[in-house]
Amino acid sequence: MKKSMLLATVLCFGTAIAASASDYPRVDEDIQSVDERLAFLRHGFASHPVAPKDKEWVKRKLQHMIDLDATARDIFEIPVQRHYTDDERADFMRRMDERRVQIDRQNVADLQKLLELYHWFPVSEFGAGADSDAWMLVQHADVDLQRQAVTIAEPLAARHETNSNQYAWFFDRVAPNLQRYGTLGKCAGPGDWEPFPVEDPENLDARRAEIGLEPIADYKRRFAPLCTGP
Repeated sequence: MKKSMLLATVLCFGTAIAASASDYPRVDEDIQSVDERLAFLRHGFASHPVAPKDKEWVKRKLQHMIDLDATARDIFEIPVQRHYTDDERADFMRRMDERRVQIDRQNVADLQKLLELYHWFPVSEFGAGADSDAWMLVQHADVDLQRQAVTIAEPLAARHETNSNQYAWFFDRVAPNLQRYGTLGKCAGPGDWEPFPVEDPENLDARRAEIGLEPIADYKRRFAPLCTGP
């Protein structure tokens, strides 16, 4: 697609921010490249008829939102590769933050519309990819939507219709008091990772097993190598 067409597409989609000249020509160039990639993705998805009642379309929609999210976030190598000055880096990150905020806002709005139709995206109906994409989008949502997702997914986790690790992690993340599954913790010493306090610790492994998680001792061993300090 020609550059002029891509820039026109950027302007046509309200969720994009048109590049503007600044005091940093290299940053302008790189921002324009990101905007063109976002425009290309939007244009490609918009070429398909909108069909929210079609589960295949829903899967493509979720993947499309993830593609936009990744394009706006996987940019940290650019300042390094281009040997940005501190001022260039600050300008680039500020302008990319603006784009991420807009993408997150639109993605959350679109996800909420899908949840009004489907409640969630069970693995047996939509596949593991769609379920994983939905959790990734929830990660960049506000805490209200995260709590909503946890409530929706609780019965699905027990039936292995959603990613148990994602469900448990979000449950613990938004829990008002104690964790339920022990997914969050900290290093207590070299080679020693410990979960933050959990409810009813004696039955922690039983709760984890109910949704298909490994025993907490095995989980702790996975994180132990990260604990290298005193």
